[in-house]
Amino acid sequence: MKPFTRTLIGTLALTSLFSTGVLAEDVKSYVTGASGITKNSAGECWRTPYMTDAKLEECGYEKPAPAPAPAKVEVVAAPSAASMTTKVMEKITLAAAMLFEFDSAVLSADARALIDERIERIRGRVKLTSIMKVVGHTDSSGPEAYNEKLSLARAQAVADYIAENSFRVRSEDMQVIGMGESQPTASNDTVEGRPLNRRVEIYAEGVVDK
Repeated sequence: MKPFTRTLIGTLALTSLFSTGVLAEDVKSYVTGASGITKNSAGECWRTPYMTDAKLEECGYEKPAPAPAPAKVEVVAAPSAASMTTKVMEKITLAAAMLFEFDSAVLSADARALIDERIERIRGRVKLTSIMKVVGHTDSSGPEAYNEKLSLARAQAVADYIAENSFRVRSEDMQVIGMGESQPTASNDTVEGRPLNRRVEIYAEGVVDK
């Protein structure tokens, strides 16, 4: 077909369109009217001279593939340096010979200074998350029942001093236990071992800020 003939056919078709009273406008390079996309006698969508990349399904093109969903990003909150803590169990062992006179549960002046120094190591650094335990122990000299009673009295004396001297630990936050001679750490059959078994142990469970 000659160029002149194609131009003439196009002109006649547009003239026929406007003569029907349908107002046409350019939308994404397609001619549309009141009924939608305008098509020619062959069922093809009628395009304007202004071509774009627009491709419509109703004009014979495949439905475009849906855009891929954005990747899901899981955000995990990491603890800041200020919020990181470490759980610890502090154990303080106090030799009974440094706290009490022989067969006594009364704290000596030296005992108070020793407790102050040992407790100060954890005071302000460890935040208690459980009750503080104060446990008394003796060697195996003497009756077992008497040793249990003496160990409890010595543990209670240490706990009372801690509660009364502004260590930020109340008496109700402490558990006092007397174990007597039941948990030796050394042999009770030797002169060297027995003094090691006479002791008071303090357990403080808590967290330390990093």
